[in-house]
This record gives sequence, C-alpha cells and structure tokens, in this order.
Amino acid sequence: MHNVQNPDDLVEKYGADTLRMYEMFLGPVEQSKPWDTNGIEGVFRFIRKFWRLYHNETNDFAVSDEKASAAELKILHNTIKKITDDIERFSFNTGVSSMMICTNELGKCNKREILEPLCVLISPYAPHIAEELWSLLGHNESITKAQWPVFNEAFTAESSFEYPVSFNGKTRYMLELPLDFNNKQIKEAVLANENTTKWIEGKEIVKIIIVPKKIV
Repeated sequence: MHNVQNPDDLVEKYGADTLRMYEMFLGPVEQSKPWDTNGIEGVFRFIRKFWRLYHNETNDFAVSDEKASAAELKILHNTIKKITDDIERFSFNTGVSSMMICTNELGKCNKREILEPLCVLISPYAPHIAEELWSLLGHNESITKAQWPVFNEAFTAESSFEYPVSFNGKTRYMLELPLDFNNKQIKEAVLANENTTKWIEGKEIVKIIIVPKKIV
C-alpha cells in the first residue's frame, strides 16, 4: 500500500499538463517503463519556458504581429511535420522532445505567425496551458476546434550552403553562401572574404577548385 505515487500530489505541485507530458515523455506507449519522477522537473521547466514565449519579463501577455523570419518559419514547419508524423505513429515521447527542441530554437520569438500554430501543436500534449494561451491570443472558441497546422515544405527548403574553404588541403574557415550561386559568384565571394586575404597574403594563387555544395 506504500509503493504508489498519488497523481493528485504531482498535479498539485506541477500541474496536470506537466504530468501528462512527463508520462508521454517516458518512452513509447507500447513499452513498460519504470515510474520515476526525477525527470519531471525538466518537463516542468519546459512548460514554463513555453509559457514565456507568449509573455514578457513581467509576465504580461506580449505577442507581436511582426512578420516571422525565414529561420523561424523553418523551425515551425519542421516541427509541424515531426509532431504530425509522431502523433500518427503514436510516438508521443518523440513529439514532446520535438516541442522542447522547437522552443529552445525559437529563443525569444514572440510572433503570432509562429506562436499561434505552435499553441495548436502542443494542445494534445498540454491542453490546459494551450487553452489558456489560445484565449489570450484572442480566440473565443476552444482550441479543440482550431485547424491543425499544415506543413509547407517550401519553408523548410535549404537556401544556402556552408562551404568549407581550404588552402593547400586544409580547411581554414567556413563560408555560408546561397545555393543558387554559380562558380563565378562563389569564387568572387571567397576572394572578397577577409579570411581568404589572411591566408593568401604574400602568396600567389595557382589554382582555385570549386565543387558546388561541397567545398572550395
């Protein structure tokens, strides 16, 4: 009679959403798992971090209508794809992990274009906090009636490549360039870079080899 953990105590201390997410985070649903609450603090910290995306330092609701950047949209749509796939496969533990990674990558992003669909994504995992945030976002209907975010591959397509730039067979620095640069543009960008100037100072360039999307 003393070998159980009363869920009511955990809900009182951490909240129902934290307990729900932690249970899903423990591992695949079809596998048995030893019950251990040592990791629940990490999920609790994540829930608070997620909440802070929608609030300022004084805990006032502060969501901006500023347009999202390409990098932020890429993070969001990668997460939409991953969580949608995970839910369809009942892989809830990896879904929780994906949400944690997304929140960390977004940093201090407070843009509605990102946070509104993100709120819907977390709602199956943490329905109480999602419902509260959905209301703060100005919606009168429950988040359960919201349309599930649609993955757009165009936002996740790579637009640049980080080239290793080598001199005499040794990589000296990395240079990020647009994927649509031709060899002439790549060459000009590399020669104009201050790191190149440093490595060729007082020397004659005998040959420049460019392998697109590989190396210079």
